[in-house]
Amino acid sequence: MENGKRVNGYYLVILILALIIIAIGITFAYFTLAGKEEDDSTQIWTGTLSINYVDGKEIKAYDLFPINEPKLGDTTYVYTKNFSVTSNGTLDQTIDLYIDITKNEFVSNHLRYSLYDANGNKITTGGLPSSGKILMTSNVFLKSGETKDYTVLLWLMETKENQNNEQDCSFSGEFDIFANQIKYE
Repeated sequence: MENGKRVNGYYLVILILALIIIAIGITFAYFTLAGKEEDDSTQIWTGTLSINYVDGKEIKAYDLFPINEPKLGDTTYVYTKNFSVTSNGTLDQTIDLYIDITKNEFVSNHLRYSLYDANGNKITTGGLPSSGKILMTSNVFLKSGETKDYTVLLWLMETKENQNNEQDCSFSGEFDIFANQIKYE
C-alpha cells in the first residue's frame, strides 16, 4: 500500500512540475510577443468612396459628326458625361480615373476626349483606341468628406479627309475609378 501511495505522490509531483513549466512557458511567450508589438501594428484603416454618375455609369456615344475640339458647354455633335466622386470615409485618398473601352467602332484615336474639373479647367485631352483602359488622370488628392465634380466630352475629330466610313459607328465603355488610401505617419 505504501508503494501505491509513493507512486501516486510521484505522479502528483510530476503533474505539479509540468503545470509550473507550462505556466512559465506561457508567461514567457506572452511577454516576448507583447514586447515586440509596435504602437500602430494593430490599427485598421478603412475608407469608402462613392461615385455619383449624374446620367449613369455607361458611356454610349452615337450620332457624332466630325468636328474640331469642342469647348466645355458645346452641345452640338458632342457627347457630355458628368459625374462626381466623393470620399465618404475618414481617410484621405488619391484617385485614378480611367475610361474602360468595351466597344469602339471608330478609327483608332479619331474619337477624342477631354476631362474637365468643376471649375471648367481642362485636365487632359486624348484619343481613344479601339479597346482597353485609358488613364485620364492619376493621383488626384481627395480629402475625407470632399467631392470632386468632373465633365468628360467625347467627339469625333475632324481629319480634313473623307470620314464616311465612320458613319453609323458607335462607342461604349464606362468609367473606372480607383482609390488609394493615404496613411499619414
